[in-house]
Amino acid sequence: MKSKFFKIIFNLSLVLLVSGCENSIQKPSKSEVKAITKKVADWQIKTFEDQGKYRALPLPENQKKWHHRNRYHDAEWMGAALYAGMYEWSTITADPTYSKWLYGIGQKNNWKLYKRMFHADDHAVGQMYLNMQKMFGNHRLIKPLRKQFDSILNSDERDKWHWHWADALFMAPPVWARLAKATKQQKYLEYMDEQYHKTYDALWDKKEHLFYRDKKYLDQKEENGKGVFWSRGNGWVFGGLALMIPDFPNDWDGKQFYVETFQQMAETLKNTQRKDGTWSSGILGGEKAYPTKEISGSAFFVFGLAWGINNGIIDAEVYEPTLIKGWNALTDCVTEDGLVGYIQPVGAAPGNSFPNYTELYGVGAFLAAGAEMYKYVEKIEDVNSNKKEVSEFTTFMNDGGWCWYQDPRAIINNGKLVIGGLSGQSGDVKVSVYDLETNTNKGTVVLDKNFQADDHDVPALYARPDGSILSVWAKHGNEKIHHYNISSPSNYLEWNNKSEFKYDYNDNRGVTYMNLYYLENENNLYNFYRDGETFNPSFITSKDHGNTWGNRTHFIADDVEGRQRPYARYFQKDNNTVGVSFTDGHPRQYGNSLYYAEFKNGAFYNVDGSKIKDLKEPLRTPEAEKIYVGSETKTKPKGFESVPKSAWTCAMGKDSENNPHIGYSLYLSNNDHRYRIAAWDGKKWIDKEIAYAGTCLYTMESSYTGLMAFDPENPTQVYISTDVNPSTGEKMNNIHEIYSAKIGLNDDISTIKWKAITSNSEYRNIRPIVVAGEGHKALIWLNGPWNSFVNYKADVKGIILSSKK
Repeated sequence: MKSKFFKIIFNLSLVLLVSGCENSIQKPSKSEVKAITKKVADWQIKTFEDQGKYRALPLPENQKKWHHRNRYHDAEWMGAALYAGMYEWSTITADPTYSKWLYGIGQKNNWKLYKRMFHADDHAVGQMYLNMQKMFGNHRLIKPLRKQFDSILNSDERDKWHWHWADALFMAPPVWARLAKATKQQKYLEYMDEQYHKTYDALWDKKEHLFYRDKKYLDQKEENGKGVFWSRGNGWVFGGLALMIPDFPNDWDGKQFYVETFQQMAETLKNTQRKDGTWSSGILGGEKAYPTKEISGSAFFVFGLAWGINNGIIDAEVYEPTLIKGWNALTDCVTEDGLVGYIQPVGAAPGNSFPNYTELYGVGAFLAAGAEMYKYVEKIEDVNSNKKEVSEFTTFMNDGGWCWYQDPRAIINNGKLVIGGLSGQSGDVKVSVYDLETNTNKGTVVLDKNFQADDHDVPALYARPDGSILSVWAKHGNEKIHHYNISSPSNYLEWNNKSEFKYDYNDNRGVTYMNLYYLENENNLYNFYRDGETFNPSFITSKDHGNTWGNRTHFIADDVEGRQRPYARYFQKDNNTVGVSFTDGHPRQYGNSLYYAEFKNGAFYNVDGSKIKDLKEPLRTPEAEKIYVGSETKTKPKGFESVPKSAWTCAMGKDSENNPHIGYSLYLSNNDHRYRIAAWDGKKWIDKEIAYAGTCLYTMESSYTGLMAFDPENPTQVYISTDVNPSTGEKMNNIHEIYSAKIGLNDDISTIKWKAITSNSEYRNIRPIVVAGEGHKALIWLNGPWNSFVNYKADVKGIILSSKK
């Protein structure tokens, strides 16, 4: 069916003009879809704590004990459905507000499910926990969930029929299926399949291709004699299928059953849509029995239909008119403030709804529908657009990313800008080549396919004397190996066979963070990295420019109680000296101070040239010069994910006299980071704040900022990434932009004039790098959807700052 998509788009404009029940169908633009979905999401977050005030309740004579205006517990199913939709929305917007909000709810509730061990409703919040684990790459978030599900599998009650109502097929099965995918444990998928089939066998109507809500409805009839099939109950099932089918293994024999069930339901929905674009609260009951529209079921149907079309599960040509009518009907139910009305109160059967009252689960369904509708419209607009994208920025690599503790990540050699990158989708290790003489992109080569989707794995690059380039990369502490390859001297898209260097030590932790620097007088190429055995900076060396390696040496040792990991940045001060700035540990664990030392001829030195000691043993932090004094505590107040007043080094450079400049970020709170520079003027360190760095990129790594960079030929030219006004801290649009400024030794934040390089961006612009050499200079950064270090789809964009003519 996917093959029909582009043919269908060609005919769609005609379909939209002539089809529809009574009126022509107005197709929304992606900007319209995004705007109204954002309005709904923002309203819901704003009013979440006061949710009862806006809650839809039945008429007084029909109210039950569960109908109230109290705040629901965060882990109840009502909120869980909202979180499912909020997550879907968060994946199409670059604004981190929504994922941070979801993460905060999970954190507040210690990532635990609700009260009842077997009850599907109390499993539903697990969808959000698994989504956060996927987005942020932390299995700790699903430990309580996995523990409870293992208890279910080991229980004497395992084989009882637990999901005996239609709603349950949204609440629990997507959690079990996603847990199977996250853990690669088939047992969770098998249990889900067993329980799902029990519910299907009991409640599925083979003629109508719909689900009864539960067994008591099997013999009930609508006024017109049709069976009673609750719209929201079937919405739960249809939406649940759209959520979990993508998590099934492609080679799983059971997958086709779920796909066919989805397709059969879609056919029924196409044939039962009302003139107003919604579905009756009792799907087959007709408009006479249900004159008031109700959209909690309809929103799940629109979500499912859009997902089905987007993924080729149902035929776009057949279902697009139904989808567009349905979406337009949903948007008619949104108030100016962003409240989604016409949502039936909590219940188990068809019922009334009200235009100015809402419910969390219906909002979640709307957000999920908006996210899939956006993807649908975006595809059409991209295909129909005859305009070539015009941008003042060059795309140097598609789908690439990097961390900031590997260097060099980009170099200029033989007139080529060579960039290392790591795909956040496939995990491919990449190198892209741009010809600076002809201003042409020469292409991208994959050095290691499907290596690991983690931006810590980006390769470091080194230009060898014969003109070839060495690339070295390693996983994020998952194996005791670094991988390397050497290019052709004349073509940087041609590489030899990959090689490995295996580290020999007792600890199971692997290595990470490759950094390549050559010391000429030693004829030694150093690879500085983090060592798994010590968790500290170490190095190995090569006498043949990277062909072979050895001499593993512990370089810097932490001095804080516990297993700590000092973070080090390196730069080439001169041909025979490497400068190093480093911290006590991770700011999540300690209020870091910032240190500096230089390494040459097998010894450590202060910046003024005075010797600290020979490298007979590693340099300890108190032995180095302390440039900035952090809080030097492990205490974190409530709501602080890192230790306040903790420094993190992020940039290094030198002036014309080889005086070092150190750029670093300072964590004050999750929403307040600062950029600072410590510069040596030949006699003393000048340390100062230069800009507001804004909010953390995401809560779990609350010290992550957009970062900063120096011009390597002139460190007074500084580039930063921030999501606030860099001079005042004023909140902007929650999107990180790139700024530049000229900063003299006597300037401070009050005198620095920042100039925006990017503005009004759709996606974050983060982690800038300035590359210079051979008369050329380029500024590059990451732009695109970026959720975490294991979940991003960013491109490497930038501008040529100067070029040799």
